[in-house]
Formats: sequence, C-alpha cells, structure tokens
Amino acid sequence: MPTRENYKTLIRIAEKDLKVAKHITTADEIYIEGVCVHCQQCAEKALKAFLDFNKIDYDFIHNLKKLCSDCKKIDNTFSTISTNCVVLNIYSSETRYIDNSEIPIEEMYEAIKLAEEVYIFVKEKIKED
Repeated sequence: MPTRENYKTLIRIAEKDLKVAKHITTADEIYIEGVCVHCQQCAEKALKAFLDFNKIDYDFIHNLKKLCSDCKKIDNTFSTISTNCVVLNIYSSETRYIDNSEIPIEEMYEAIKLAEEVYIFVKEKIKED
C-alpha cells in the first residue's frame, strides 16, 4: 500500500531514471532500448508519485495508460500528458527483449522529451507549499 511519504521517493527515482536515460546518450555506444526503458520508468514512477501524493492506492503495474487514467480521475489536466503516456507505454518490459537496431535514434530522443514532460508536469502537481 502506498504511503504519503513514498511519493517523495518515487519522484526522486523518476528523476534518476530520466538522468540515466540522458546519460546513456553520451556513451560511445548508445543502447537505445535502455534509454527508452528508463524513459518509461521515469513516467511510471512520476505517475505513481502523483497517486501516492493524493493518497490513492495504485496497482503495481507498468501500464502508463492505466496509471494516467487513474491520475485523470483526480485531476483532469492529466489529459495533456496522456499521449506521452501512450507513446512511452510501448517501452515497458517488452522493449528489453528487442534488438537495439529496431528503434530509430530519433524515436529515442522523442522518448526522452516525452518522459521529461511527464516528469515536470507531475513534479509541479506535487509541489508542497
């Protein structure tokens, strides 16, 4: 069961996933699928942080569409990032089992942009006074 304090940990880990995704792009050999998986994980943890912040139990799933839908029940403005979640959702666990060459590098950079938008959006929503 989520706890009120867990959202702080989740949003910190979401930020780390985003940083790792960006860092991987600076390596001599870029593992595109790894970047995309970290982008998906960033969004997943951010969405779960929002739910936890609002004291809403959530399933331990990787489905960003479902998590975003749950967030929209609390705050309809989550509709503005729902497309991000749909796109990033494809990079959940199945991406770990595909060949690096199957994802174009442009798509990888788009995944970083989308994950960062989700992260920033959620971080603003859970700001404490």
